[in-house]
Amino acid sequence: MPSDFTGLLVLLFSAVPGYLYLTRYESRALRERPGAAREIAELVAVGICVTLAAAAAVFALAEVVPGLATLDGTATGGPYLRTHAWPAARSGALTLALSCMTCAALGEYRGRRQGAGAAGNLPGTVWSVLMRGGSPEQGPPEVEILMDDGTVVTGRCYMVSSETDTAFRDVALREPITVRAAGVTFPPSPSAHFVIVPGARIRLIRLTAKLKDRP
Repeated sequence: MPSDFTGLLVLLFSAVPGYLYLTRYESRALRERPGAAREIAELVAVGICVTLAAAAAVFALAEVVPGLATLDGTATGGPYLRTHAWPAARSGALTLALSCMTCAALGEYRGRRQGAGAAGNLPGTVWSVLMRGGSPEQGPPEVEILMDDGTVVTGRCYMVSSETDTAFRDVALREPITVRAAGVTFPPSPSAHFVIVPGARIRLIRLTAKLKDRP
């Protein structure tokens, strides 16, 4: 089998499932930006591990289901694959499908856990306690954020991204949201439920703790 075709298969069976994992993960949580090299390594590592597990499941299934390539036959290499092209193709397609579905489900699960609850993604700093409200009697605090251009954004704390670098530690606020820019106050928008303030633009954060609403 040509080396370039082998490389294409390795890329397909590792990168595609890994990409699905990352996209589902990041769609559910404010995820740390680890850098391009680390993100690619994570993508490939997750894709390869899950694909190997999926391949093992398909080989086990091939022992009882006809029409799939067996492990013993595949291990012999070229001669078996040439005479069993369709079983090999079916096994490869099934392995890829299982790997993609598993990676997508894993990314969805991890993303939901990471982003669950108000102020769920919090770094291990003083922000953690303050953004949660500080005590069981306090709800999410009212937050007033001063940005580097003088704009002031206010709302209730919802989430803080768990970045090591505070320049990337974005803050998500939930309604009611107001924005003041250059002396002009924009009224709360009824259609805006959340707003995200980039960490690199934040100059000051002022928190006002409020007691939780009692029945």
